[in-house]
Amino acid sequence: MAVCGPLLLVGWLALAMPADKPIALLALIFAQGALSLALGSTLIKRVLCEAAGAPTMAGSYATAALNVGAAVGPLTAATTLGSEVGNLGPLWASGLLVATSLLAAFPSHGVLTPGRNSEVLQ
Repeated sequence: MAVCGPLLLVGWLALAMPADKPIALLALIFAQGALSLALGSTLIKRVLCEAAGAPTMAGSYATAALNVGAAVGPLTAATTLGSEVGNLGPLWASGLLVATSLLAAFPSHGVLTPGRNSEVLQ
C-alpha cells in the first residue's frame, strides 16, 4: 500500500500530461490498471487479516467499499468534464481522490505495518 498508493497518484498526474499522445496514454492506462488492481487486492487482504474472526463479513465489507469507490469515483470525475480542464478533468479528479485517500490513510500507523492478525493468511 505504501508503494502502490503514491505510484497511483504519480500515475494519474503523469497520465494527464501526455493524454494527447496515444502511445503514452496506452502504456500509462495499463500501468494504472495494474496498480489499482494490486492496491485493491492488498486492501481486501488487509481487511481479511485484521478481521480474521469474521472473514465472511470482512470480505463482503471490503468488497462493498471498493465497489462504492468504483461507482463514486467515476461519478465524481465525470463532474469535471464541464470544467475548464475539459477532457483532462477526470484524470485530475482521480489524482485528487487518490491524494485525499493517501492523506487520510497514512497518518494511521496500521496502514503501513502488518496488523496483529497478519499471520493468518501468510
